[in-house]
Amino acid sequence: MEQTADDDGWAHLGKVGQYISNNSSFSPVNYGYKKLSDLIRASELFEMTIRDKNVFYIKSPEK
Repeated sequence: MEQTADDDGWAHLGKVGQYISNNSSFSPVNYGYKKLSDLIRASELFEMTIRDKNVFYIKSPEK
């Protein structure tokens, strides 16, 4: 996520997924989810927001 985040720390989930696909064999299906967004939401490890017509962005939670 940090590789694709903007200056505010938010990362476009599609870009995060693309980065992961290019650098590993990760698949959300291996964890019982059809989509990366479902896995991210279920993990509760990131803040998540929707912008511009159903585009997901994620961010590490504030400490």
